[in-house]
Amino acid sequence: MNSISEIGKRVSLSHNLIIRVLNKDGSVAQEHEGHNCATDSMLYGIARYLIGDGVFNQAYNMLGMYVPKYISLGTMGLYSQEADDNGLPLGIGDRPGEEEERFEGYMKHVPGYGADGSDLNQNNGRRVGTKLVGGLGPKFVDVPIACELISDTFPRALISYRDVIPSTEAEIPQTIDVIYSAMISTGALKQFREADKDYVFITEVGLWASREYRESGDNGLLAAYRIVPPNNGDWDMSINTNRETLRHNILRVGVNQVVQVVWKIQLGSIDQLVGENGNNIYYPLTEPTPEPNE
Repeated sequence: MNSISEIGKRVSLSHNLIIRVLNKDGSVAQEHEGHNCATDSMLYGIARYLIGDGVFNQAYNMLGMYVPKYISLGTMGLYSQEADDNGLPLGIGDRPGEEEERFEGYMKHVPGYGADGSDLNQNNGRRVGTKLVGGLGPKFVDVPIACELISDTFPRALISYRDVIPSTEAEIPQTIDVIYSAMISTGALKQFREADKDYVFITEVGLWASREYRESGDNGLLAAYRIVPPNNGDWDMSINTNRETLRHNILRVGVNQVVQVVWKIQLGSIDQLVGENGNNIYYPLTEPTPEPNE
């Protein structure tokens, strides 16, 4: 198996997140690659939790040593954990209904390219009473469906590996790549499976500054990612083949399997990452065209 550092370096600008389901021998049972644009501007989210002048200049050390610290999984976007004969999820959507409508509802939580943990309107948010709060659903209690897979006995998973890739090796000039990885153990996942099932479907991943669950807006969420077809050209859920692609990308985690999350954050030149007008771009700026000789 490739080292996490090597995996991180090959995660491209169009895909900066890898979620793997691993068998107990280390082989890969299922893999999803996606993109979360919040991680290209992570400083804005982290700045909410840090105090002091020059926070942006301190990002290299802050991100390398302190935050983010935790990763968790979620099941929002499913109204059941039922599977078809091929082991693919049947309960996609917030409630039973016509397939196309259910799948379109799943996509309305601004997944992938738009999920941003610093904006409650853009992060798979949910309402508690009249308040919109961030997160991957309520804490797991009594086997609910749309929930964050943490409990009183199993909090969010600690990020166990970090690698800071210097600008000399980064994909974009004047940026620094930070690779985070966490493993969610089979023992932890066991408690989240329904009694009659030997698997649990996973639809979301969260990146957190705090390990404890807090039901509030300021709950430590830095970024959230919902599993969707890896290329946004395949997001039209009126097309049956795109719905099939989504079914195959939702992760099914079985007995004696663990989940590995590898998340890449790119820091540095704001002009390189967001462009002069604040619009996200995902390619290096080209050198200016030289003026013709007079």
